[in-house]
Amino acid sequence: MKKTLLSALLGLAIVISCEKKQETTENQDHTNHTENVAAETEAESTHDDHADASANLELNNGKKWKTNTEMLPYIQKQEQLIDAYDDETGDYKKLAADLSTANDQLIKSCTMTGKSHDVLHVWLTDHMKKINLLAKAATQKEAEKIAESLEHSMESYHQYFE
Repeated sequence: MKKTLLSALLGLAIVISCEKKQETTENQDHTNHTENVAAETEAESTHDDHADASANLELNNGKKWKTNTEMLPYIQKQEQLIDAYDDETGDYKKLAADLSTANDQLIKSCTMTGKSHDVLHVWLTDHMKKINLLAKAATQKEAEKIAESLEHSMESYHQYFE
């Protein structure tokens, strides 16, 4: 239940933050608790409509995609957290919480549109799944493997984005 709710909330946050950048001020002010609760249950299907489902993690005609300036500090923060994490003695629950916070800020700062936005969503969706797995890890050994996959995720980001 918590996993579903967390996934729905993260999906909702992505959809709301990116759509808010494109809506008029009038529409931005039109949010309330009832709408948010209803939207949570539809977040995953709405997210699919928001980003192009046919997008793949690919280069932009052989070049890296540009990430907007507002998002870079939150990507860098996640990378710093992952790099500083000690697999053997680190608190992986805290790492997951810190990464989730930085990721929420990343999503809120999203102003990207078009193909670059869609490709970023491909990377971000997989990255968020890894953060969620880390939060749910049952052992330090399991967390170690997930932390390693997060390192690879950041390498993948740098392979496709600048």
